[in-house]
Amino acid sequence: MILNVEKRMLQRKKGVNLLLVLLAVTLLLTACGGNGETAIPEDAVAVVNGTPISNQDFENTLALMKMNYEMEMGPGFFDEPDNEEGMTLLDTIKEQVLERLIFTEIILQEAASHDIALNEEEFNETMEMFMGFIKDDEELMNFMEQNNIDETYFRREMEKELLMMEFQDHYLSHIEVTDEDALAYFDANPDLFTFDQVAASHILVDTEEKARELRSQLDQGADFALLAAEHSTCPSAAQGGDLGSFGRGQMVPAFENAAFSMEAGDISEPVQTEFGWHLILVNERINETDDFEEAKEYIISQLQQDQLMAHIEALRESAEVQRRESL
Repeated sequence: MILNVEKRMLQRKKGVNLLLVLLAVTLLLTACGGNGETAIPEDAVAVVNGTPISNQDFENTLALMKMNYEMEMGPGFFDEPDNEEGMTLLDTIKEQVLERLIFTEIILQEAASHDIALNEEEFNETMEMFMGFIKDDEELMNFMEQNNIDETYFRREMEKELLMMEFQDHYLSHIEVTDEDALAYFDANPDLFTFDQVAASHILVDTEEKARELRSQLDQGADFALLAAEHSTCPSAAQGGDLGSFGRGQMVPAFENAAFSMEAGDISEPVQTEFGWHLILVNERINETDDFEEAKEYIISQLQQDQLMAHIEALRESAEVQRRESL
C-alpha cells in the first residue's frame, strides 16, 4: 500500500501507472486461479501459491486505504451502499485491498524467480528520506500509533513496491518488438496516429428564424464575431463566439457533424441541437497524421506493455489462491 506522500516520492520511477493498470486487471480475475477458503491459517486472509498473507498486513493496508479515502472525500461514508448487490463502500475497499495484496504477492514471487533484488544502499537512502517525511507529520504519526503501524511495515511495503517496479523494468527490457511488428500495429490502427480537430466559432440563438436572419447578414458581409457578441446566447459570445479547437466526440453530434464537414472559412446553415440553433464558422481545420518513424518508439513501448499485461494476467489466472470469503 502506498500513501499519497509515498506516491509523490516514487514519481521518478517508471511504471507506476502501468502497475496500477495491471492491478485493475487482477480485480477482474478474482474468480480465477483456484480461489477458495481451503487451508488458510487463522492469522491469514489469503494464501498465494502456498505463501500466506497475514491479517496484520491486511488490517494495516486497509487502515491506510481508508485514510486516503478520508483525505480525499471526508469521513463518514464507508457504510453507504456502493453497488446493486448491497455492498457498502467499506466492503468494496476491503475487496480491493485483498486483491492488491494478492497481486503484489504474485508479482513478488515472479520477481524472486528471476533473482530480482534491490540495491540495498539505494533502498536505505529512499527509506531514510521517506521515514523522515513521515516523522515530521504529527497527524500521520498519531494515526500510525493508533493503528499499530510501525516502521517495519512501511519498510516492507516500500521494498515490495520497488521490487515490483524492478520486475516490470526487467521484464520489459527482455521483450523484443521488431520494426515489422511496430509497422503492422501502425497500419492496423490509423485512428491512433491521426490528429483531426476543428477550430470554430458559433452564434447560438433560440429560433431558426433568428438564425436565418443572421445568416443573411453574414452573406451580406457582416462580421461574425460582432454578430456573435451582440446576439449569441452562449457564454462564448464574450469571445466573439470563439470555441477554440475540439476533436471528434467533444460536441453534440449535430454540431460535430456540421463542423467536421466544413472547410476553413465556411459558415454553416442553421444547425439545430438541444441548445438551440447554431451558425458555425470554421476558423481552421487541423488534420495531421504521424508518420511511422515519429510513432515507432511509442508503438514499441505499447506492444511491450501489452505483453507484460498478458503475462501478469496469465500469472494471476494460474496462481493457486485461497482467500477468505468474509473480510
